[in-house]
Amino acid sequence: GRYLLITVIASLIIGTVYSLPPFRLKRFHFWAAACIFTVRGAVINVFLFLHFNTILGASEVVPPHVWVLTAFIFGLSLVIAWFKDIPDIDGDRHFKIATLSCHLGPDKVFRLGVYVLTACYLSLIIAGIIGISGVNGPVLALTHLFLLILMWIMSKRVQPLDKTSFTNYYQFIWTLFFCEYIFYATACLLA
Repeated sequence: GRYLLITVIASLIIGTVYSLPPFRLKRFHFWAAACIFTVRGAVINVFLFLHFNTILGASEVVPPHVWVLTAFIFGLSLVIAWFKDIPDIDGDRHFKIATLSCHLGPDKVFRLGVYVLTACYLSLIIAGIIGISGVNGPVLALTHLFLLILMWIMSKRVQPLDKTSFTNYYQFIWTLFFCEYIFYATACLLA
């Protein structure tokens, strides 16, 4: 279908300009992050939703609860994009790759990322309390309150300059990324 084709082509184009010369946008922290959160946040969530809705013969209008998920994943992907560079700050400086960690330092990027994640989780907790059509609000609020607390507990154990400590936390953030689709889908199924 056309939406799956759009997903694949957009991901391919963005991945290409991210990685290959002459663009190689991964050298620039803003553009690298933009590539990552555009594919993971917008392209995959919106166009795969439209693809499956088309297959099921449902509406081709993206409902508010999908936009809420997309915004959350957008923020989470931004943090993943920032955090991926923290362990390799020495290599990035050596090869003159302008990552956010090189500009601000790993400690500031780590704290900024934790604050962005906090804002993302708080937004879903508030959305659960206020209510979103198509989502079980109490389930959304409670699961994300649990994840927010867990994220803060884990972040207190991290030393951004300790590669082992930070790599374990980075893997934890990826776990949160994939768990989001389970928790959010559960809240939608229970609506």
